[in-house]
Amino acid sequence: MDEPRPVLTLLVPAAWEVVPDGLAELRRHLSDEYGATLVLRPSTRRLPIAVRLYSGPWPAEVDDLVRPLVDAAFFTLDWLNLEDVG
Repeated sequence: MDEPRPVLTLLVPAAWEVVPDGLAELRRHLSDEYGATLVLRPSTRRLPIAVRLYSGPWPAEVDDLVRPLVDAAFFTLDWLNLEDVG
C-alpha cells in the first residue's frame, strides 16, 4: 500500500493578501522537500496568524522550517489603523 502524501492545509485570515512569489516558493518547497501539497482555506474567523494543519507523514521539525515560508507568502495591513487618520 502506498504511503499517504503529506498535506499542509493553511487557514488564512480573511484580511490577509497573497505575496505571489512567496506563495510559489512555499508550494515549491513543500513539493520538492516533502512531496507535499498545499491547500489554502480562507478563514471565516478573525485570526492573528495563518493556522497550519499538517496531515500525513511529516518530519518532527517541519513547522520550524515551514513557518518562515508561510510568513513570506502572505501579508496584512491590519496593524495599520487608518480610522485615526484624517
